Amino acid sequence: MANLSTLANLAEVFGAVVVIIGLGFAVIQIQHYRQQRRETAAFELLRSFQNAEFSRSLRVVLELAEGVRKSEMGERSATQQDAIMVVVLTFESIGVMVFRGIVPIEMVNELLGGVCVEAWKRLKNYTEESRAAQDRKTMSEWFQWLAERLEECHARDGRVAAYKEHRHWRP
Repeated sequence: MANLSTLANLAEVFGAVVVIIGLGFAVIQIQHYRQQRRETAAFELLRSFQNAEFSRSLRVVLELAEGVRKSEMGERSATQQDAIMVVVLTFESIGVMVFRGIVPIEMVNELLGGVCVEAWKRLKNYTEESRAAQDRKTMSEWFQWLAERLEECHARDGRVAAYKEHRHWRP
């Protein structure tokens, strides 16, 4: 009877060890899944703005005067209106991804933080007029949110340009 009791105790210990190992494996798998999800999101982020359409559109937006108003723009060509829409929708998508924790804001800041802030400076008044005209306070909300967070990062971190900060880096 003592042997049976000893075997039962060993079985319980073995079962507990198996459960603990299983939980450890699950935690590791979840971490790998999250890392894979971040890498996939980063890849999608790169694809979202590394195309000819976004590049052309961003150039058009960055050529606008800072703080331009929609009423000052007069009759802009459909190409310019399309360019504004492409830039706004791209940054809207990125803003949502950052807010939901899919893409880290540090990555966005490194990849296109400066151009996002500059694009927002040019389109802020334009957007506010559009919101008022269409009575839609949520128009371009995530673009604005992202640009403001990136401005806070720039002010807080005093970021040094990569070519200066990492000038001594070697592979």
